[in-house]
Amino acid sequence: MTSGLFTSTPIETITINRADRQRRELRGIDELAESIHRLGLIHPIVIDTDGVLVAGERRLTAVKSLGWTHIPTQLSTDLDPRTHHAIELEENVKRQDITWQERALAMDKYLEIRREQEGSMSQAAVATELGLSKMDVGRNLAVAEALKSGDERVAKADKFSTAVNIVERTNSRKAANAIDAVEARVAQVIALPDEAPTSTSKVVPLLNEDFHEWAAAYTGQPFNFLHCDFPYGVGMHKSDQGAGQEFGEYADDPDVFWKLLNTLDMSMSNVVAESAHLMFWFSMDYYSETKKILEKMGWKINPFPLIWLKSDNTGIIPDANRGPRRIYETAFFGSRGDRKIVQAKSNAFAYPGREKSIHMNEKPVAMLKHFMEMFTDEYSFVLDPTAGSANALKAATVLGAGRVLGLERDPEFFQRSSEAYFADEL
Repeated sequence: MTSGLFTSTPIETITINRADRQRRELRGIDELAESIHRLGLIHPIVIDTDGVLVAGERRLTAVKSLGWTHIPTQLSTDLDPRTHHAIELEENVKRQDITWQERALAMDKYLEIRREQEGSMSQAAVATELGLSKMDVGRNLAVAEALKSGDERVAKADKFSTAVNIVERTNSRKAANAIDAVEARVAQVIALPDEAPTSTSKVVPLLNEDFHEWAAAYTGQPFNFLHCDFPYGVGMHKSDQGAGQEFGEYADDPDVFWKLLNTLDMSMSNVVAESAHLMFWFSMDYYSETKKILEKMGWKINPFPLIWLKSDNTGIIPDANRGPRRIYETAFFGSRGDRKIVQAKSNAFAYPGREKSIHMNEKPVAMLKHFMEMFTDEYSFVLDPTAGSANALKAATVLGAGRVLGLERDPEFFQRSSEAYFADEL
């Protein structure tokens, strides 16, 4: 029996070519059968002229369970090009031999075509048609959107689950930033560049300000990534006289370190976002004390610090007669709220320590960039309260941070860092 282009075909005459279809496990058959029992079969299955199934295996299986002997069918040769394309995409989604990228993009294109055909189509409806869970469809569509936008982190992911994690972390960071922007106090305009500095903008994101005074007065959007390289309070200016004479000294007494920590504590509510990351350099002499103070501020501190191993064996020797040379420096990895990282990186990095041009305790951009890749993307609002050489600002800019700001109170260091900021290609 024929109705328009639809034909009632005996089920027993329909063939399923299992080898060609490479069909995934059929899901939700009972639910689909119940729906067909109540509403009837809205969309016929598709077969070719030889009676081989082209599309609709779930529908065919469902009506079999209902005891049907015939099913409405449509020949693939009678389909309009757009419908035929949608069917091909539906089958691609169910194939085992395509990449996760191809599957995600096929699902995205399928939704686009179905919405053009129906006027509107929800993700839940697509999930029902494809026999997939709403979560599976949602994740594939989110990954497809990232792929279409040119997100290299997603495109280079080794597997689908990794791509999903990247997308979810990015969306989480984006949402947190939107909340920060809404809640930011805008009563005072701060001296920040109108746009995020880039290697071509020639805008140095550095202010000649004292963190103690600046933090107390700040009323702008809070920062979601703080890179803190306070003087360690271990007398570095006394232990490396050669570097001090060449680059200029700075106060490195314990009182300076604890006072800066106190200022950070006092400014948490107006300077730091509720969802934020912290990279905090410290001396192992004060490991426990520093960790406790940061935790009292509300930071969740990973007990395993980030380690910069100076591969050229440079470092101080506190007592050459009784102890080793210290050739590594440590930084705490802290978080506030449930802020997701951008990507996982190793917590140790080997790089020479002799590269200095501005500051006696200068940290190289390459090393900073390695660690800061965990925290920095276009949704990052970065602050370095004691910027020194400004190398952390350079690393953040290279990594595409949305906004970058550093403070340096010493006029000489500020001038030197500003003049040298674009000396090397960022």
